[in-house]
Amino acid sequence: MKKFTILMMALFMSLFVNAQYYYLSWDLGQNPGGINTDNEYPVGGGLPGGWTTQITGPSTAWSGDVTIPFTFNFNGTDYTTCKVAPGFVTFGNPTTFPGTAQSALPNSGIPDNTIAIWGLTTGANDYIVTKTFGSNPNRQFWIQMNTAGNAGVQNGWAYWSIVLEEGTNNIYIVDQRNQCVTSAGQQCTGKTAVSAGIQIDGTTAISINGSPSLQGIAGNDPTPVDNVYYTFIQGTQPNDDIMMVSQDLSTDYAKDDGDIKIMGQIRNIGKDALQSFDLNYSIDGGATVTQNVTGVNIASGDYYSFDHATPFSPAVSQKYGIKIWTSNPNGKMDANTDNDEVNAEFTVHDKVFVRKPLYEIFTSSTCGPCNPGNANFHNVIDGKEDDCVYIKYQQSWPGTGDPYCTAESNARRTYYAINSIPRMEIDGGWDGNASSFTSQMHTDATNKPAFVDITATTVQWGKHVELSIEIDPAADFSGNNTLHAAIMERVTYDNIKTNGESEFTHVMKKMMTGASGINLGSLTKDNKVTRSYTWDFKGDRTLPADGSQANWINHNLTHSVEDFENLFVAVWIQNNDTKDVLQATYATQSNVGVIDLTKEGLFIVYPNPAAESATVSVELTKTSAVTVNILNVSGQTVSTMNAGTLTAGKQNIALDLAGLTSGIYYVQLNTDAGLFMKPVTVK
Repeated sequence: MKKFTILMMALFMSLFVNAQYYYLSWDLGQNPGGINTDNEYPVGGGLPGGWTTQITGPSTAWSGDVTIPFTFNFNGTDYTTCKVAPGFVTFGNPTTFPGTAQSALPNSGIPDNTIAIWGLTTGANDYIVTKTFGSNPNRQFWIQMNTAGNAGVQNGWAYWSIVLEEGTNNIYIVDQRNQCVTSAGQQCTGKTAVSAGIQIDGTTAISINGSPSLQGIAGNDPTPVDNVYYTFIQGTQPNDDIMMVSQDLSTDYAKDDGDIKIMGQIRNIGKDALQSFDLNYSIDGGATVTQNVTGVNIASGDYYSFDHATPFSPAVSQKYGIKIWTSNPNGKMDANTDNDEVNAEFTVHDKVFVRKPLYEIFTSSTCGPCNPGNANFHNVIDGKEDDCVYIKYQQSWPGTGDPYCTAESNARRTYYAINSIPRMEIDGGWDGNASSFTSQMHTDATNKPAFVDITATTVQWGKHVELSIEIDPAADFSGNNTLHAAIMERVTYDNIKTNGESEFTHVMKKMMTGASGINLGSLTKDNKVTRSYTWDFKGDRTLPADGSQANWINHNLTHSVEDFENLFVAVWIQNNDTKDVLQATYATQSNVGVIDLTKEGLFIVYPNPAAESATVSVELTKTSAVTVNILNVSGQTVSTMNAGTLTAGKQNIALDLAGLTSGIYYVQLNTDAGLFMKPVTVK
């Protein structure tokens, strides 16, 4: 997986030089610095906690003093407060509001020392809110403004923010979210037009290219993944300045793969064209490996993808640290050495496993966009289902929601902080609309190596499901690693509602490991881990009326399985600290050799009911190690007996039931041919 520096790859760049500021434009993948990861929603409509409301619409007035949590230098003067208004943040002394009809900067109606996104309004249900991100001395103070439901955006909305950064004194204007909807509810092309930039005084301003008719570039995704931002930097643009934008190293390699290419991307943010530079790297603080890059002509603002002429040849399998940096642009000193380098870590492994990526889809039969989202997903993986593991969590909204929503599917949504559907997670990382899933994304996910393997088998009869898991780590995995196992129904039909879907695949029915999974802690290389779980579906089938919480299945009393012959199990390991999924698999259904002892009557418990003792009679088809467990109705093991290795033929095993309270139990027979279970009643 690529690791990126604070500023992400850009689509375009505009540079305007002034004695006070110049700016760079970035099209991104994250907010400035990646510090603010909050979803972009209105107050009371999903906005995460910690935001302070400064203005509630409708408003066409300046606020009082808003405290900045650090000293911020604007154009050479330190400030600890500012004032805000719809579309403006000022360090000046405003007397009147400039209005919402934008025009070019500078403008005499705007106070000196003002940052503008002129053209935003604060109408009914609109807000200006603030929040501090990061920690001293690298904080960001965000002033977020949202405009919705007015003529300027044709009943759509626009979210923009002005960000003040501690230490650097950079100013960011962030284009976060745009949507245009006609009065009939149809998509349209007209978005909010603004005049954005910095006004020093009535005669001096630095405007973003396109103002005063600048339209938002960001889409309607409520996460920062499509945001665009503009960085305003004090001073004049230097002649020679290289920025190390990204490195293109994987986090993991197999030793047998040989040399590792040192690749990435730089950007020329100097005023002069870049015609030569040194590209350097060092492994674990060792000797510097330098390539003098010549014969290039990288214009100001342009990018250059590099591939170092000398790859790294790992001698041993271990974790490595690497520093990659540039120097000597055009044979001169770099004007800003703070942005010249990137650091990363990667691990070289003795062995790797084929990855099965985990696709988790959050959907509902009452969600109109979920139908095309699911259709797109299946169009991508048709014929490739064995390459991946996928699971669908039916949700409780929109409207009355999907009848097969459960507390566990809702908890899984909460785990990812999902507020809109259809939504899809790829190995706990990529978070987006299932309609945006592509064949290339599937290829990229399956091509990523895995360094842990999972082998899982199930035995099922009727309402009873048994699962055996073996985990084989090829590397050390520290942290909070969690095991999940979900029983799914391959196809369901009875949850049809309003979105036009007539069948639903891989619907999660029960998390065998609970909604939060089972914590494994750290995993140690070559130290295999085994786990086993059972689940008995209780009671009779219930079809909930809808997906509302009051109708969620109570797994202790009932179930919603349409066909017990249609069940199977997905297993995965996920790091809860990062949400990265290490590996996933489907459990293989055990055929129990040639003979199913339970069906052939070759596994009997008698007497039944029993008092203090009983006998297990089993006829083995071959010599086998045999263990007998007694489980309660919750699937917990209350007694275990190792019967040793028994020869082929009929064998009797005595069971001690003394000490068990009256009730129903299950005798679990574990043989080389598989697991078998019989109920027994203790009197």
